[in-house]
Amino acid sequence: MTQLAARIASARLLWRPSIGALGAILGAFLGALLLAGCAYTLVRGDHVDSKQAEKIETGIQELRELHFNQPVPLVIKTRDEAEAMIEAVMMRDYTDSDLQVSGTVGALVGLYPSQMDLKAETLKLLRSQVAGFYDPHSKDMVLVKGGAELGFWNSTAQFMIQRDVVGEILLAHELTHALQDQNFGLEKRLDEVKNDDDRALALKAVVEGDATLSGFAYATGRMSNDTSQALIGGLKNLPQALAADAPGTPEGLSVPLLFEYSDGVTFVAEAYRRGGWAAVDAIYRRAPQSTHQILHPGLYFEDPAPAPRITVAGYEKIMGGWKQVDDDTYGELLLRVILERNLGKQSNEIAIASRWTADRMIVLQQSRGLNVIWMLAFSDNQAASHFAAVYATLLDRLLGGVSAHRIDYRSNVVLVIIGEGANYFDRLAPAIWSASTIEANGAVAHIAARPAPDEQ
Repeated sequence: MTQLAARIASARLLWRPSIGALGAILGAFLGALLLAGCAYTLVRGDHVDSKQAEKIETGIQELRELHFNQPVPLVIKTRDEAEAMIEAVMMRDYTDSDLQVSGTVGALVGLYPSQMDLKAETLKLLRSQVAGFYDPHSKDMVLVKGGAELGFWNSTAQFMIQRDVVGEILLAHELTHALQDQNFGLEKRLDEVKNDDDRALALKAVVEGDATLSGFAYATGRMSNDTSQALIGGLKNLPQALAADAPGTPEGLSVPLLFEYSDGVTFVAEAYRRGGWAAVDAIYRRAPQSTHQILHPGLYFEDPAPAPRITVAGYEKIMGGWKQVDDDTYGELLLRVILERNLGKQSNEIAIASRWTADRMIVLQQSRGLNVIWMLAFSDNQAASHFAAVYATLLDRLLGGVSAHRIDYRSNVVLVIIGEGANYFDRLAPAIWSASTIEANGAVAHIAARPAPDEQ
């Protein structure tokens, strides 16, 4: 949840995730996780089984109907060397302060547990899971010597394939990332969405869904709609597998991670059903703009209207002594995580998240702490008023007297302020309402033109 572009390695391309909502983990950890198992079949001592690797490289190009433009080297590192490299990559782009701010904001809005140490949680997962990653500087794929098989993917692989092929599935997955990077310029595309967690997560769902589907299809020897449906069924076991393999992982990290694979596969499989690999390739030329479109594919394939964009303004003079440290979008998925982890997964109120249409969050910092200004738009007035009431109660319970907070809504738009700004909400909120805008279908509308609740 930060504007800083991270060069954290994942697969065979450069991930540039934002820190907060996705967590720093969603870069390095993905590459580590997805290569788990490769070591025991492809790495023998200090050497890569080159014949097996070349076979997979040839096969995945044929199956995925794409070709490499340059070699993709594989190298071996010890576990200590790999861990040091990954931490260095992460801290090259983030400071301890950046990670602390991101974790604190996530806790304030209900995404993370209170007092969660984002850096510690990230490194904890990396140290327990790392089996390989892509080094964006050397351009090498690093395989960890002695990397162990992880249950997360092995348990999923075995549901459809009776032989020991986890290594080839995962290398085929990683090679698909290399194909994506070389054919579609993913580094640039990820750069373009680096300030928007929601759009970045939607794009990564395409990337991971494509690679996961390709990897399993390679291992089964064919790609068809039946293959994708079998995989979708097997991926239902992923939450339990991840919980067993990485117990205690905060939902703000685990749910987005699982979304990239499970919902990503479903989305890409729908594209394949509509037009084969050519239809999947077309997604990279017109990427989904939100997790809302991934979760509701018809909004992408059948009703591809541009997502509304909120611009939050009007706070600058009133909070002149505060420095902006973030400008981001959470989206439907992370809103759902907030509601689930605070209200319970069985709560009827979680359905409000599906009526999300846009949001924008501004984070300001001063010596006195952090201030969050979060504006959310919903599909209708009723959803907005309902969310305002539910979230106000949630924040009262979550923050109590620790952090000031206030909520207001106009028509289908909700304004949330957490921090010192809530103490002068009666002056700050009207200024924000007057200056903020929503852009939809090429038209820009001032939110102040929308009626306040007592005017409806």
